[in-house]
Amino acid sequence: MFPYSLAVLFVISGMGFLMMGAYLWAFLTGQFEDLDKQALLIFEARDFRLAREWELPTQCAERIEKYGPPVAPGPGEWGGRWS
Repeated sequence: MFPYSLAVLFVISGMGFLMMGAYLWAFLTGQFEDLDKQALLIFEARDFRLAREWELPTQCAERIEKYGPPVAPGPGEWGGRWS
């Protein structure tokens, strides 16, 4: 039983060191810098301008100031009708 538990210990330790190495590489190459900007990369420019019925007037004003006037959503987009 001892060799099997020792093998499991080595495998788990190796996986842990591999993950720590990947994290260290990502940190040293700057993968965690400006995460807010990275989070917005999945959106297209038009997505920020879509009219949102549930938004507060202050939130809408902030978006207008930042991205421009809102546009009406098309079918299947946020707030758009399927009919």
